[in-house]
Amino acid sequence: MRPTLTITGLLVLWEIAGKLGWMNVALIPRPSTILAALWLQAGPAGTPPYGLWAHLGASLYRILAGILLAIVFGSIVGLLIGLTKWGRRILQPVVSAMMPVPTLAWTPILLLIFGIDDRTTITVVFLSASFQIIYNVAAGLDALSDKAFWVAQSMGASRMRCVWIVALPGIFPFLITGVKLGIGFAWRSLIAAEMLAASGFGLGFMIYDAVEYLSMDTIFGGILLIALMGYILENIVMGRIEAVTTKRWGVQVER
Repeated sequence: MRPTLTITGLLVLWEIAGKLGWMNVALIPRPSTILAALWLQAGPAGTPPYGLWAHLGASLYRILAGILLAIVFGSIVGLLIGLTKWGRRILQPVVSAMMPVPTLAWTPILLLIFGIDDRTTITVVFLSASFQIIYNVAAGLDALSDKAFWVAQSMGASRMRCVWIVALPGIFPFLITGVKLGIGFAWRSLIAAEMLAASGFGLGFMIYDAVEYLSMDTIFGGILLIALMGYILENIVMGRIEAVTTKRWGVQVER
């Protein structure tokens, strides 16, 4: 309830400030105006009809697909860097060299390869989220004590069994942190990529299209939807996964 009350309070203050004339409502519309515009876009009178759901669905599909690919790829690369000498010597320098490159710098290349297609935006999301996951998984392995592996091996566990019963539960809090960070970076890259490479739908495309018509209520509506979806993915979806999995594996996560 506490985050909900905080956000609601800010929206109420925003509404009051707009009604009292403390801000230019032509540039910064009141929340009530923004919600009315979103309601219109979500119905048959929208352009296109029910277009808001198409924009929202397209963005959610792209970000979920990209993040799932990043979790798989980032976990594997992070494990290789943390558990093998050749992974640390070969993969870590490559990751360190690639990480500072802005993800959007790859967008023109991806456009030439895939064209204006979902594959371009999904790849942008995948690249944005992967590095956060790789670094956090590798850091989690560095934080594990070698004694935990020695104990498992002394009881007859194979190398792969040690990865399952020692490494994965041990790195899970770090993996969750990496995914949460990755979601934030992924949303930023997705919206920018949708402005360049989306084929008619997506929240980024909706905002970019509204700029041409100076539709500030639609622009702010898209921004609020991005914030809402990011909050739901990071705190509700990932929070639930974190609670269930840490209970299953017996990992205690400090808060």
